[in-house]
Amino acid sequence: MNCYCHITPGRLRVKTAVIRQNAGEAEKVDAMLRAMPGIDTVSVNALTGSITVLHGGSAAESESILSVLKDKGYFKVSEERNHPMESLLSRFGATVGKVVLGAVVEKAFEGSMLSFLAFLV
Repeated sequence: MNCYCHITPGRLRVKTAVIRQNAGEAEKVDAMLRAMPGIDTVSVNALTGSITVLHGGSAAESESILSVLKDKGYFKVSEERNHPMESLLSRFGATVGKVVLGAVVEKAFEGSMLSFLAFLV
């Protein structure tokens, strides 16, 4: 499972394999985040590996919290993935591109070799 991070003003959500199915690590990260100043609410779900933090609202606070999670090994930047919708749209675009190209090539080969050459020119 890759890491996932979503930041909105006042809210940070991280999904990480480090705490997934690991109640001990989930309790550690929960206690660590609750001890940080400026944090209003912490919700840690060991079943899904999700950490949700509500805080004062500034982007600097989100970056500070994320930095602590990175330093403690709960989040690795190299494993961060794109939003699922971006991946879906990327795969959809690639598939549509292949279909269109296939249709163009098929149409080009319908006629004689001369019509194919005319198509290329």
